[in-house]
Amino acid sequence: MTETSGHKGIWTASVIWLICIVAALFAAMLRNSDILGLLPLAGLAAIPAITSLVLTPVLRREWAQMLVIFSWIALAVLACLGLKLVPMAILFLCAPAIAALFEREKVIEAMVFAAIAAAGLFYYTRYLGGGINLAGASSEQASWGINTAIGSTIGLLIATLYAVSASKTSSPGSITDDVLDAVPGGIMRINSDNTVAMASEVAAAQLGFSGDEEILRVEDVFPQSEPRDELLHIIGKARDTNRKVSRKFRLRQPSGGFRTAEITAGPLKKGQVLLHIYDSTVHEMRLKNIHQAYSAAQKDADGKSLFFAGVSHELRTPLNAIIGFSDMMRSRLFGPLPNKYAEYADLIHDSGQHMLDLIGDVLDMSKVEAGQYELTYQNFDAADVIRSSAKMLRPAADSAKIQMDVEVLTEQGELLVAADRKALRQMILNLLSNAIKFTPKGGRVLLRGDIEDGNLVLGVVDNGAGMTAEELEAIGTPYVQTESGKLSEARGSGLGLTLVKSLAELHDGKFALTSRKGIGTTAEIIIPVQRVLR
Repeated sequence: MTETSGHKGIWTASVIWLICIVAALFAAMLRNSDILGLLPLAGLAAIPAITSLVLTPVLRREWAQMLVIFSWIALAVLACLGLKLVPMAILFLCAPAIAALFEREKVIEAMVFAAIAAAGLFYYTRYLGGGINLAGASSEQASWGINTAIGSTIGLLIATLYAVSASKTSSPGSITDDVLDAVPGGIMRINSDNTVAMASEVAAAQLGFSGDEEILRVEDVFPQSEPRDELLHIIGKARDTNRKVSRKFRLRQPSGGFRTAEITAGPLKKGQVLLHIYDSTVHEMRLKNIHQAYSAAQKDADGKSLFFAGVSHELRTPLNAIIGFSDMMRSRLFGPLPNKYAEYADLIHDSGQHMLDLIGDVLDMSKVEAGQYELTYQNFDAADVIRSSAKMLRPAADSAKIQMDVEVLTEQGELLVAADRKALRQMILNLLSNAIKFTPKGGRVLLRGDIEDGNLVLGVVDNGAGMTAEELEAIGTPYVQTESGKLSEARGSGLGLTLVKSLAELHDGKFALTSRKGIGTTAEIIIPVQRVLR
């Protein structure tokens, strides 16, 4: 992570250290001390601070941080050897103090290394060096070095304490490395003057700039005019509105080519803005593939519907002829027929009529799927449609030895609605024929109608085979039949209930189906009494 607040703290602490050394030299000059003799000591003491200042631009690197820490430990060791162990050991505090401006783990490392160096130095001077003055410093130099070391160390500790405190309390929008690692995409924090205060490594890699650069501007990160101007716009808008602003950008990559990135600008305190850069190139490609697949599937579905509609329409003409001629044969219009031929004529007529019904379902369903089924609204009495539909299927129910009853639950005996009469009749006939088909001999089918809460409610109840919960879930899927439907002698297209559901929804209504295996099924159509104007 590229972060400048901690590095500014190191810069401040190093400058404070150098100021303390210069102040100590000035004080020695006022006392008429040998300045030339003190300059070597002052130069030696200034080396760690100068090293820290020189390495400030690259202090994000591990090697640079360790070099700074070891430079302060080396100063402490040389000072203890050259002057005196006990007072000069205070310099060992400088290494962990400087490390506190990096990260918590570095403090522990610095303390361990400083403790090892201090312990080794103690045993060396006690058992090997005998406490002798290895550098041959004079008493004046030793006194100046001790006083300067103590004063400079105290100044350094105060400066680092202030810097650490400031980085925790007054740095708006600070983000830890752990948080950045958990965020998908890159993170950048932009100052009020549009300089980059912080950028994650992911953001640097996405935008192709070096994390070693200390001061970057938005113009440097986005050299292309189009994304740069748009980015400056959303940054300014986030500041002005105090709200998040998102845009998609097409960014040129250093290696060539373009990538799509979604950049969100979120306002922070003191005019800062947090940028979240999410590389959506793969996501955009997936969306494109999905759209292409959907378009291809839609084209295939339209082609299928068109094919079914065309074939169904073409088949109706010869089927009508077959039904018409077989009806003439059944009625003996041109004379008597042998009994066997008469039976065949009945079979031809019934089979042709059944096939015509199936083709009608396919054609109507194709129109619904293509969005070409148009309802013709008119005001009429739905009770008449209910009774006439039941009368049409009464012979089929009697032939199957099934009791069929009709209930119109209204005091006036009328169910006035605004709907498509033909579609309503088709829904009732489909539900009744289904109920008759799957109800055993001796069973009962009830057709009822009522008006409840401004809706026409039509119900068909039977005590037939029923369906399982799994079969109920499949209802409404075109060309799918339940196990009972597959075993029925009167095989259908699997479109009956699907067509009922579609026609009910075209009326801004709904179709509900409840069933229990072996007990029966209840089908219910609910459509508004009055047409909803659009």
